[in-house]
Amino acid sequence: MSSEAQNIYDLPEFFSAYSTLPRSQGGLSSAPEWPVLRRMVLQGSTQQLNSDEKELDGKKVLDLGCGYGWFSRWARESGASHIRGVDLSEKMINRAKEFDDAAENRLCEIVFETGDLDKITFRDSSEEGRYDLVYSSLTFHYVEDLSRLYRETFASLKQGDWTSVQEGGQEKKVWPLNSYSEEGWRYTSWLGVSGVKKYHRTVETYVTLLLENGFKLTGLKDWVPSKEAVSEHPEWADERHRPYFLLISAEKR
Repeated sequence: MSSEAQNIYDLPEFFSAYSTLPRSQGGLSSAPEWPVLRRMVLQGSTQQLNSDEKELDGKKVLDLGCGYGWFSRWARESGASHIRGVDLSEKMINRAKEFDDAAENRLCEIVFETGDLDKITFRDSSEEGRYDLVYSSLTFHYVEDLSRLYRETFASLKQGDWTSVQEGGQEKKVWPLNSYSEEGWRYTSWLGVSGVKKYHRTVETYVTLLLENGFKLTGLKDWVPSKEAVSEHPEWADERHRPYFLLISAEKR
């Protein structure tokens, strides 16, 4: 049985500190891994496009751990016809709705709602087999039973379509490799708050659980900023010492 999820983002001081991060203020364009991740997303979602078509033309998209809703709004701008964003944090969902209310060219409504990814279900529901794309960014390391979530994600996808997920985020300049093989909850300090829970898994486990739950691996990258990016952002230099993000894409077969 999964333990109760830690809703750290609804703590006022933590949410306030999170709001100061570049990716919180600038969205996807301020996330250095986004260009690579975007290519991985589009690699599985598009065929040859006509000149009047958009990248996610008509797709139904599920955004797990949607945060401020940056990806959800990008999906709409890219032509998605239905987007559902889920996040444990009520503050995150409220912020996503605020940004969405201020957005222009709202060609379709985005459904933002609170939900616990350790409990969310899609099997035997109206959501089973509904989505063309499931996306998650910087979220799965908060989930205890990842295998269960993968099963539910698999059930939510249409046959032959895919999911793309992103994992990583180490706040220390030196990556501690000790006890890497010992999976489980880790406690850290982040944004001035102690005791933030994150579930550590090996790369092998992330991939194995995908394969065991019916997915076909289509991409795996240990992402680091390029030398060209570091020349423009010298503060990123330390991030080339070890993979900063694990980027994974997979298809439902």
